[in-house]
Amino acid sequence: MHKQRKASLGPWPLGIVNSKRDYVLPAGACLDALNIDFTDEGNAVSRSGYSETVAIDNGAGLSNQGEKVMIRNGSELGVVTAVNPLVITSLRAGLGTDPVSYAERGGEVWWSNGTASGRCNADNTDSPWAVPAPLDLVSVFSGVGSLPPGDYRVCITHSMDDGEESHASTIESITLSTTGSIELTLPAAASGTDNFVVYCTWGDGEVLQRATTVSSVTASVSITDLPEGRQIRDRAFLRPLPAGDAIAFHNGRLLSLKGEFLYYSKPHDYGLYNPAQDFIRLGATGSIVISVESGVFVVADRTWFYAGTDIATAEPVEKLPFGAASGTAFYHPDTTSPVAGWYSDEGIVFGAGDGSVTLPQLEKGFIAPVAQSGSAWVRERDGMTHVVISLDGTAAYSKKVSPDFTAARQRYVDDSTTLCMNLANGATSRYSHWHFNSYATIDGDEYGIDSVGMSLLEGSDDLGTDIFCALDCGRVGFGSLNIKSPECVYVAGKSSTAMVVDIAMPVGPTYSYPARTFSEAPLVVRFDGMKGLMNARLPWFSTVIINQDGGSMEVSAVQVLINESNRMI
Repeated sequence: MHKQRKASLGPWPLGIVNSKRDYVLPAGACLDALNIDFTDEGNAVSRSGYSETVAIDNGAGLSNQGEKVMIRNGSELGVVTAVNPLVITSLRAGLGTDPVSYAERGGEVWWSNGTASGRCNADNTDSPWAVPAPLDLVSVFSGVGSLPPGDYRVCITHSMDDGEESHASTIESITLSTTGSIELTLPAAASGTDNFVVYCTWGDGEVLQRATTVSSVTASVSITDLPEGRQIRDRAFLRPLPAGDAIAFHNGRLLSLKGEFLYYSKPHDYGLYNPAQDFIRLGATGSIVISVESGVFVVADRTWFYAGTDIATAEPVEKLPFGAASGTAFYHPDTTSPVAGWYSDEGIVFGAGDGSVTLPQLEKGFIAPVAQSGSAWVRERDGMTHVVISLDGTAAYSKKVSPDFTAARQRYVDDSTTLCMNLANGATSRYSHWHFNSYATIDGDEYGIDSVGMSLLEGSDDLGTDIFCALDCGRVGFGSLNIKSPECVYVAGKSSTAMVVDIAMPVGPTYSYPARTFSEAPLVVRFDGMKGLMNARLPWFSTVIINQDGGSMEVSAVQVLINESNRMI
């Protein structure tokens, strides 16, 4: 004798839960979701594809920065100024293929790849972070004038007409034994600079003050009177801020993260720092630096929050005992005050202005793969917001994940490199064959770039290749040890081709049952012909909904009608 019962599954607002065995998945969770996006309600929707690829060799660094779209085209950094056809204004060549970090301020984009750095000006020209410092004075000697006798010190800087100024040259000393002048022979000016600023002390004095400012084409200067201008202060000891693997602005300072050091500029003098004091040693190689206005999150082998508007005086508070994948920092777009996000060794982290952190994936029961680096794309589309995390080839799940999740991945496509999380409910899915390393919105359209080209992130396939989608609902029937099989499966949703239900047995093959009909309008579809599975004499099975021939699909609920025998063997 057989009896029938029903198992109702979906929607799936928890997304993938891979920390539990498949027979104890919580309500609202699935075992796996491949090439799926979860809606705010938890419906499973096949992801969009990509198309219209423009060939770019070793492209990366695609990023929206204010009104500009930055890109690294091979080893050349540039600005995208048009699409269809693609037009890139070159900024700097010969940079290699290291990842590029950006920070925008006032219409200018500051960039660095860890070894080189620069600034994209408003007119898409390239400048260094700081005004180049002049070479040392060619000669310093006494002349005729009214300076009193004494020991003097002199140096020079370069300045721009807008007031921006370099650090100082080497300070030179001269002694006037009688009343006279100080004669300076200036070096050739650094390219692109406007002026020389000359600083001098009073006789036997210590404070360098501005004596005069002259055009950068000037060859020599005579100091005949005691200086009365501004003091040079610590500019005499400043040097260019080191290039970083990650950079960010924080309340008037530019932060540059390189190795185990976080360097910070002088306030509003973004390209210069004092190498004797303007740095923080982290004790391990850093990966993330991101500001939330009221503080800065810094990640190395653990995660710290530096509270306050000035990082030079902030005290670090450890927030998490683990690191993160470099290149994955982003901002949550749906909050009233800045909330930072990044991809950590435990999945996505959100950091708020008060220093609090949350781990939405871990809290939902998703154990994330670990990787060294990656990128983040915040996608706002169809009234929903998702973040797509693209990881490098080191991405791998740990042994902490459920063996059932491992088996489910290996059943179809075992790809650990790309995750998608709905920012409204934290539901996570994963993508396959998605190799983009950076993203940008250009003229209202979204683009991604990989090692072979830049693609429009729209389409029903991946540049002509069908997108395979699978929603693994987990094990059905574990409520008893009795032999059982599905009688039929009902799926509520819609699709552009007939969907297929795969019944995966705990041992042995997987059986596929295509729907007899389909519709691009919502309806309930019946999948049947499964009665013969009772002969497998097994007490449970897994139910997987897949698409066919790359068709689109949306699934809101699944109901399995189960035939259960009175026998256990």
